[in-house]
Amino acid sequence: MTEKLKRMLDGFSVGDHVTATGADTRGHQVTRTGYLLAEPQLVDARRNGFPAKGLRLFIGAKGTDASERTTWTTLFSDAGVIEQTPEPEAGKWSMTELRFVPGVKASSHTTRILFGGKGGARSTGPTQATPVTVTYTDDGIYALWDPASDTTHATIRLSAKIWWAHLPPEAAVDPASAE
Repeated sequence: MTEKLKRMLDGFSVGDHVTATGADTRGHQVTRTGYLLAEPQLVDARRNGFPAKGLRLFIGAKGTDASERTTWTTLFSDAGVIEQTPEPEAGKWSMTELRFVPGVKASSHTTRILFGGKGGARSTGPTQATPVTVTYTDDGIYALWDPASDTTHATIRLSAKIWWAHLPPEAAVDPASAE
């Protein structure tokens, strides 16, 4: 069984952009897309209430700490897939709920995106293109702010729809940390 698990990872290495479908730490099926953050580990997990060997993957946004449980996806020999996916295209606009922006979570204050304005049913496209840092403030509220000018462009919940895009690599560095 462990050989079958290891064969699933043939051709993958840390830093690859992947999509994996497996189980989270609660046993719920999850699909995660992001970068393989660390070497996969063979683990003793529980599946359907019984012990089972699994392969734990650590998938998240670049720079995410692999020890954060939100990155863990466990593959089992008879259930789970991993596949290469294209790198995110910088500047390609998406309108989604904030919760679906890679790297956004209450424990992180380093997610940088290109903010295009609030989205919704009547929104046909972005109305601006502003590099922002997504920061959890409190009580489920996130601030989209520019640390260079100390300007907050929006304060929203995870369920709010926004226009956003990945930043080009040279713009993804937080200006406040570059000083």
